[in-house]
Amino acid sequence: MSRRRVLFLYNATDWAVHNVGRDWAALAAATHAFTLQRFGTHEALDPADFDDVIWGYSTLGYSGRILLASLLRRPAGVWRWRRVDPARACAVVQDPSEVFPERRDWRSAAPRLEGLQRFGRIAVTSNEMRAVLEGRGLRVSQVGTRSLLPVRDRASLAEEPVRAYTRAREYPRKDLALFHAIQRSAATLVERCDAWLGASVQPLADYTAAVDRYNCYVCTSWQEGGPLPLADALRRGCVALTTRVGQTDEWIVEGENGFFCASEAEFVERLRQLQRDPALLLRMRRNALDRGRDTGEASVRAQLRTFLS
Repeated sequence: MSRRRVLFLYNATDWAVHNVGRDWAALAAATHAFTLQRFGTHEALDPADFDDVIWGYSTLGYSGRILLASLLRRPAGVWRWRRVDPARACAVVQDPSEVFPERRDWRSAAPRLEGLQRFGRIAVTSNEMRAVLEGRGLRVSQVGTRSLLPVRDRASLAEEPVRAYTRAREYPRKDLALFHAIQRSAATLVERCDAWLGASVQPLADYTAAVDRYNCYVCTSWQEGGPLPLADALRRGCVALTTRVGQTDEWIVEGENGFFCASEAEFVERLRQLQRDPALLLRMRRNALDRGRDTGEASVRAQLRTFLS
């Protein structure tokens, strides 16, 4: 049996294509042959050559810059791609900010659903987004995001002071103001509390070594699709302190491998608790490894098969 031909469109060479497009291509390799193409250059291809076309992260519509460049270089292609059969057009909404405004009450705000109307199938990455979009009358599938980092050796963990970090871009939804407030309040409580800002994709060995300098991961976001760095942190033995967003309800068991926090005071109190009790920190780090050891490969493959069928 020949494999179905899938075109996966992505917006930039960042985590979205590294951890979703390429991962999906590997997971579905037995039944689907993936082509990964940068959005804005895809007009050179013919959608009729593919059984399924997946619009990935931030490719639901042309920006003015991309549309102008495409019209100048590939005007016929732009027209051809505006008439893709909905039966083969798919979208994965990896972050709520793609269709919802960046504001704290986004779950009850009016979404921009017009960009989704041309897709016959829609996937989201989290329970949260599935519930919110289904509440707006959309039929969606869920295909989770998973960490691909190697699992840290359990024997390398030891009792030590709290060293916490976050990894984020400077978007409103990341609520870095809250993180910096936590930094200030925890400055005399913990050994380190650092922020990695930016979107660069580091070589795997460098990224893994950088994560291993810490033992706690802090997520202060009020709008997320994942966050994937939290899943990465679990696989390297970091305890997660996080708001209830994205996929965190699937990854965190309260008091076992992390804590859910809703305010600066709660984040700081949990950091204080872990600093005062190194044995608790070590036990929770081991639990994080145990939870992170299951990549979710089987479930994500099954979800992907359902979405693409």
